[in-house]
Amino acid sequence: MKSLISMTLAMSFFLVLYTKTPGFAQSGTVSAEDVLRKTSQKLSSQKTLRYRYRRELNYFSEGIHHEMSGNCYLDFSSSDPVLGVLYQFSNPDLFAIFNGTEQFQCNRKSRMMQLNVKPNRPDFESLSFFYNSPVTFRTALPLILSDASVPKAVADTLVGTTPFYAVVFALKQKVMGYLGTYRPITQERTIRYRLLINKATDLPVEVIESNSSNQDFTKVSFQYLDAKDSPADSSWYYSSYLNEYTIAKPEAEKSQLISYGQIAPDWTLPVFDATETATLNQCRGKVVLLDFWIRNCGFCVASVPELNALYTQYKNKNFELLGLNPHDSKEVIAVFKQKIQPNYPLLYDARNVAKRYGIGVFPVVVLLDKTGKVLYSGEFRRGNLAKLIEENL
Repeated sequence: MKSLISMTLAMSFFLVLYTKTPGFAQSGTVSAEDVLRKTSQKLSSQKTLRYRYRRELNYFSEGIHHEMSGNCYLDFSSSDPVLGVLYQFSNPDLFAIFNGTEQFQCNRKSRMMQLNVKPNRPDFESLSFFYNSPVTFRTALPLILSDASVPKAVADTLVGTTPFYAVVFALKQKVMGYLGTYRPITQERTIRYRLLINKATDLPVEVIESNSSNQDFTKVSFQYLDAKDSPADSSWYYSSYLNEYTIAKPEAEKSQLISYGQIAPDWTLPVFDATETATLNQCRGKVVLLDFWIRNCGFCVASVPELNALYTQYKNKNFELLGLNPHDSKEVIAVFKQKIQPNYPLLYDARNVAKRYGIGVFPVVVLLDKTGKVLYSGEFRRGNLAKLIEENL
């Protein structure tokens, strides 16, 4: 109860910040639940949506500012059991399509196509154009409306002369996943959302996500287009593009995450901010936790304090923790280390290692026993990992 009261007070302060903005006024005619319910019903009733998507990342704590945009077409009329929506997304760098059977993405610069002919739901969970999108809120709003632990508030505002609702709500130690289900976070923080909803259409046009720990935020906006202008039937199939693109990774080569009981392959990697290299074989006789991370990943950043705590607790007890980066340059890693301050060694140029271990999303941790066998692979959960580490030291 104390936690809920604290969140409610925080939400009241959050709403006051917005209502101090010119044009804002607390709504006295409808509740936040009423507005979210109408928006949820409107999204659920849509058979198709077509819009311009723009996402802006402002991670000041990591020195990151990044923007991406493109046109998205969603078709909810499909009976597809995997995702429940067909999509096409396109911008100058790529276009990505799921037709209910095949998922493929074409790189316009390299002229290469990534093809997955038997996708599963996890294959869609980190698509950047689904971040805080109508796909997210179509699933998330019913959860939020039924969750009494989520404080909610609403205010009236104008953008130009157009009236909008600004609905704010907060999630404690969890965040909305790209596909709309809750995803827990290990760090003690509250994730705050502000939805700008058009009063005339009941559709969201802007989403701002921030947190209680720092000034980082993301902003996503939607400019709705005429959904009747649907893609051509032939555009949904990868075979239509084989004259222009080469398939880069057939399904048969799709890697699987290294699993319990397997012997982890050895590797040699450079150590950041040092002249020497490190090998996995050097760690034999120790319990080893490998953290695969990239800079442009909020969950990777959020896990660092917990990883630091594990490293401090066990580093003198035949335990080693190594952060492996497959993508980022030494310059990028330097900024990350300065701002986020991981205490454990960071290794880089780990692209081939990530591939051999089946790492396709981030962050992922792999825990090894003293002989190099896998004890665990998957999401970072400090409590579970600490128990396994204790049992195997």
